[in-house]
Order: sequence, then C-alpha cells, then structure tokens
Amino acid sequence: MYDTDMARRLKSLSKQPVLPAWYEAVCEQERPQPLIFSIADGNIRAEQGVNLTLTATAAALDWEKGERAAAILSGGSLLVIDRI
Repeated sequence: MYDTDMARRLKSLSKQPVLPAWYEAVCEQERPQPLIFSIADGNIRAEQGVNLTLTATAAALDWEKGERAAAILSGGSLLVIDRI
C-alpha cells in the first residue's frame, strides 16, 4: 500500500511544469539611483536595497538601462548573477 501511494505521488509530481532555474532580467534604472531590474515582462520588479541582491561580479559592473542579466528569483527577491 505504501509503495503504491508513493509511486502515485511521484508520478503526479512529474506532470507538474518545471520552473526555470534562472530568468532574464532587464535593467530599468541605473546608478547613481538604486538599480532596478525587472523580469517576466516587467511584472516583477526588484530594487537594490529592497529585494534585489547582486553577486560580486554583477555589483562590479556599470549597468545601463536595457542591459540584460541572468538572475534567480527566490520568494520575492531577485539575485542578479551576471550580464548576459
């Protein structure tokens, strides 16, 4: 009985859509203001100091409006990894 239940649960999980591991973020506002990146056609926005974190590599870059970045979305926060 337990094995059958477990197999059914695993089978139902495999039918669920797989979420992407990373997103393409677009820089909407550059420094000296706080950086703002958006993903999902602007539906999700992240602002530096609020819900945006940059890796050391991304923080060292001079970002300009419209530039694209690889980012990970976790909860309500966005982690910008590097420029694409």
